[in-house]
Amino acid sequence: MVITASRACAERIITDAAGRKVKIPDNVSRLVTTFKPATLMVLCLKGADAFVGLDNSSRHDPLVLAVAPELADLPGVGSKSSGINLETVLSLDPDLVILSYQKTGVQMADRLQNSGCPAVLIAPETFASIKQTLIMVASAIGKPRRADAVIQAMDRMLARVGKRVQNLDPGERKTVYYAGPSGFLSTSPSDMLQDRMIHLAGGINAAHGLHGHFKQISPEQLMTWAPESIVISPMSRFQAKTFINRRQFSLLPAVRENEIHVFPSSLSPWDFPSPLSVLGVLWLGDRLYPEQFEDICLIREVNDFHETLFGQSFTKMGGHLNDKIERKDPAHPARNQDAPNGNPGS
Repeated sequence: MVITASRACAERIITDAAGRKVKIPDNVSRLVTTFKPATLMVLCLKGADAFVGLDNSSRHDPLVLAVAPELADLPGVGSKSSGINLETVLSLDPDLVILSYQKTGVQMADRLQNSGCPAVLIAPETFASIKQTLIMVASAIGKPRRADAVIQAMDRMLARVGKRVQNLDPGERKTVYYAGPSGFLSTSPSDMLQDRMIHLAGGINAAHGLHGHFKQISPEQLMTWAPESIVISPMSRFQAKTFINRRQFSLLPAVRENEIHVFPSSLSPWDFPSPLSVLGVLWLGDRLYPEQFEDICLIREVNDFHETLFGQSFTKMGGHLNDKIERKDPAHPARNQDAPNGNPGS
């Protein structure tokens, strides 16, 4: 994804993720976001005062409400999955609308543009494109230095993880199956951010040989992959319980060794594109190779990162990891405990 900006009088031209050249005001003071990653990026850039509308999901997100509770009272404009309400967006007279390039994003952006409403598409499917989007949005809302601070915090976190997993031998790297947000048998191929997150955490994505967006797989494929660890999107937590407890999966190494985890957190999830995804890398590295992370207090790192991005610590906002899942195992009764609060001391 390449995003560039050039100034001309009171306007600037932005080239978005689809290669569209969009003219926006030099000072964006009325902003609409249409999916949660974009909302979180604006919040960590200290741009909450620019919002005039946002997607329905963000209006109910615990982290969003902890950082900027006033956003709950703004108009909801729909969602990426169920559709954006064009009339509502236009009625807000925004200086800029941020949309996902996925699904109907391109068509909606063009419709808004034709109605005189500047709209840009973003594609935050890599850490590089997340950083580029931060730079573009920060420039648009007049907070370029905040982008530098957020990107530096992200880089420090990834470097901290990389230092601990870089010397793992190929045979030590665990195969990881990621169960995506749309179901336990939906997973992320090599073209998606979750694949990169697993790699940076020292693991090998079981679905790395696949390409494209989320892929539906069969139970037989999962058995063939035989992952040593299973990590689950929080949106698939309850469905995953049913699958994990099926007899046919009992021979999977991950199930046999109880290496089953749910991506944090009780606030916004760390397994989808946003600056918080670097915390997902740290958390996953810690779960895969705890001996490599013995010198790190996970919750302290998480608190510091939230403080840097949002001005409040994770625990102060009421956050907990919420990364355990129940497994029925009569031979190990201690494993039959769901631990919704995670392990705050890890």
